[in-house]
Amino acid sequence: MTTIYEVAARAGVSLSTVSRVLNGKASVNTEMADKVKRAASELRYTPSQKARSLASKYSHAIGVVLPNKNMLFSSHLLFSFEHILRQYQKHCVVAFSHDTLESENEAIEFLLSQGCDGVFVTTIASNPIASTTQHLQDKKHRVVALSKSELKGGVTGFSASIFEVAAYAFTQLRDLGHNDIALISDNSELVSHTNDISPALKSALSRLSTTGSASFRPELSVYVGSENTDDPLLDLLARDATFSALICTSDTLEQRIVSSAKELGMELPYDLSIITAQSPDSPLSTSKSTLSYSVSTVAYSTLDIAKVAAHYCLSTFYEQAAGEDTIDSTLPMSTAPIFLDYGSTVSFT
Repeated sequence: MTTIYEVAARAGVSLSTVSRVLNGKASVNTEMADKVKRAASELRYTPSQKARSLASKYSHAIGVVLPNKNMLFSSHLLFSFEHILRQYQKHCVVAFSHDTLESENEAIEFLLSQGCDGVFVTTIASNPIASTTQHLQDKKHRVVALSKSELKGGVTGFSASIFEVAAYAFTQLRDLGHNDIALISDNSELVSHTNDISPALKSALSRLSTTGSASFRPELSVYVGSENTDDPLLDLLARDATFSALICTSDTLEQRIVSSAKELGMELPYDLSIITAQSPDSPLSTSKSTLSYSVSTVAYSTLDIAKVAAHYCLSTFYEQAAGEDTIDSTLPMSTAPIFLDYGSTVSFT
């Protein structure tokens, strides 16, 4: 087995220089670093991870706890997260939560017992109170959480939720001049028992209003979709609701609304502008068969979520600045959803 001494001899440098280069330190000039990397490649030298861990007190492995549901979202998020971490010589060890608090706690305990420096927990598709429970608070210095609700108890992390997505869709329409906006949703978390927008959605709207140019005016006609309603748009119109734009929260509702609008003779987007607000753990479809080009879509980018998660993990577990190359150190607590405009949102006249 090739040793670090042989690499140093081949490159004609000291052991400390080889160590700094192979550990990704930036204090070695480019020419010297290239010589070391070339020597290591020629000798097929592979650093001992165990030796690196003993020397640095880190395993350079980050545990990832994923929910069992919405595997397409989880796989995309994991791919981006792992790809970013590799650029910082970090790797992932994965466990699944089985969508229960007990299993999530067991997965975290297992990953930490295996020497992971910290754990990134995605509670986005599991129990919504997972991010506020004691099992995370007890390990808050070794856990970064992605939650669909607000984090409490000093747990490090950020939120990516349907509330921010729906609020972002609202502000997009409001800034285009739409003052009467309907929300058609089959998601009970977005509405209260009084058939009004939920406190969580109101909070998200208020947060966005502090950064926008216009003041927040919650002029939403709220409709809660149900499986027993064949035509949610017609049902809303029967209530004499006045609206020029509409937010819906699933592809299924969007297709039913578009079909109904066309049957009623509405021209999209001029008679009715529509935005589909996708849940963060819903797959974003861009195929013509499932996404109408007269409808805009708002959704989180899994790549942006992964960038924020990597930023928090590197700074929390290693106190490592994550501003160079792929990660923007100015990233906010919650990423902004991406806005795919297929021509449906136009200024109201």
